[in-house]
Amino acid sequence: MEEKKVMDSLKDIINIKFDTFSDKVAFLEKNPETREFEKIKYSKVKEDINALGTVMLKKLNLKDEKIAVIGENSYRWYVTYMAVVCGVGIIVPLDKELPANEILNLLERSEAKCIVYSSRKKDMINEIKDKLPKNMIFIEMNKKENDNESYSFDSLVKEGKELVDTGDVDYIDAKIDREAFKVLLFTSGTTAAAKGVMLSHKNLCANTLTCYYLVPKMGEYTYLSVLPMHHTYEFSLVYLYGTSEGATIGICEGLKYVAKDMKEVKPDVLFAVPALIEKLSQKIDKAIEATGKEKVIRTAGKLATGLSKIGLDFRRKIFKQIQDNFGGNLKYLFCGAAPVDKDIIYKLESYGFVFMQGFGVTEASPLISATTFDNREPGTCGKAIHGGQIRIDLSKNEDKSSNIGEILAKGDNIMMGYYKDDKKTKEALKNGWFYTGDIGYFNERGNLVITGRTKNVIVTSNGKNIYPEELETLINRIPLVEESMVYGAKDPKNKQELIVTARVTVNNEYIEENYKDIKPNKEQIHNLIWEEIKKINRSLVSYKAIKKLEVKEDEFIKTTTMKIKRFAELEKDKKKK
Repeated sequence: MEEKKVMDSLKDIINIKFDTFSDKVAFLEKNPETREFEKIKYSKVKEDINALGTVMLKKLNLKDEKIAVIGENSYRWYVTYMAVVCGVGIIVPLDKELPANEILNLLERSEAKCIVYSSRKKDMINEIKDKLPKNMIFIEMNKKENDNESYSFDSLVKEGKELVDTGDVDYIDAKIDREAFKVLLFTSGTTAAAKGVMLSHKNLCANTLTCYYLVPKMGEYTYLSVLPMHHTYEFSLVYLYGTSEGATIGICEGLKYVAKDMKEVKPDVLFAVPALIEKLSQKIDKAIEATGKEKVIRTAGKLATGLSKIGLDFRRKIFKQIQDNFGGNLKYLFCGAAPVDKDIIYKLESYGFVFMQGFGVTEASPLISATTFDNREPGTCGKAIHGGQIRIDLSKNEDKSSNIGEILAKGDNIMMGYYKDDKKTKEALKNGWFYTGDIGYFNERGNLVITGRTKNVIVTSNGKNIYPEELETLINRIPLVEESMVYGAKDPKNKQELIVTARVTVNNEYIEENYKDIKPNKEQIHNLIWEEIKKINRSLVSYKAIKKLEVKEDEFIKTTTMKIKRFAELEKDKKKK
């Protein structure tokens, strides 16, 4: 572990790690013309980062400025991020799914002087260009040549290499202040407006370092990058940790290409969110059903899992056909962003996949706790990461017999504060502790269990707390339901009382497969789902019972990590009235 502890800044990844792995393949990225995955070695990554950093300093005069980056996952996106934070200025990663007016808002809030964008975002950038400062610098990632409108990314890298070749090492030799503000991330929060999170090299290195303590050496493995790079979970755990270990990162073309790209990249490791894990589980279920031997396979899975606990692990051989659906090499599934149904975890583990779960937030760079190979208790998020602390604040808990409270975190991974918002910073950071806004408790084994968010809790008139996420897990098991959101709707007859309401979207694929002769109408679908909810209610204490069902026709509004934006959903209701 001593060698890894010298990582004081992300620049150490470039200057120490990349030299060690210079001949290894760092990235696999699909060429849009040949439709083949091309290999990019660590030696080229280092050269391109140093070149872009040099030209940004010497030609574009961006020293200490804020530089935004937006676009689909790509090698150029990674190079931009690393070049900026390792000697130029402050990187501002933006969500590519945001509309033009919100991108304009974030560019203005961040006071960015430059934006690096993929060619797919060109029209959106042109839409807001006239409203941006006249001296704004535009760099297009996939452009061939510079022109009066914008710079070509590749042309700038070429110029930067020429500067380095002539002896310009100002960027390469730049010293890094590990505690300085270097990353500005706007949260895509599920409850309110985006906050600007300020991170330093110290924060991100603490997060990267802790990964070495969680899992064995992952450098010989191939990752598939599926989640958006602007999200801390993906960039910190896949890109920063992966490249610090010398891993190969296959860049997925997009969510609809996941299955296809898995077969081509053949990854060992996949970082995902619950929605993606659930889709993967459904894919396995369909493959098993198609064999006509579902009961035999399920029994074999349970038996194989039992044998694995005494050192006889034949699961990957027994379920090779299932493994082949995901490229044949997939071993490790890491999941964050929200809890995953325990039944799904048990099922995936029975087929030979190692499932690990973590809990984190952008403000923690992002990891706060995680399960490990020695402590993989389904339904929990393990213990605090190396160098971090967690405690449960029970001070606002009206139920004195309960051990459930707000989760607080402390450590070098915790943010510097919110950008230009002292009030929110003081509310979130108190005596070194970060108040996450998430609710949970420690179980008898000392593992953290997440029950929900403070802003989502439904408090009944007699002071009982109902955690929507707990009910949503049960509702999502109903085959007819695609997704659900539980909230407290005001009772029109008694304004002081809340009606526990379930809002769901329908699994149309399930209906098409199981109701081929007579497709149920809206009222029948509502009744079918309500019958299942009544069964759930019988398993709950009375005050948690779901009293109302709403069936949505359109999709839920979501973050890029596929979490439902409750606040936005309920605001949409108000606008309709």
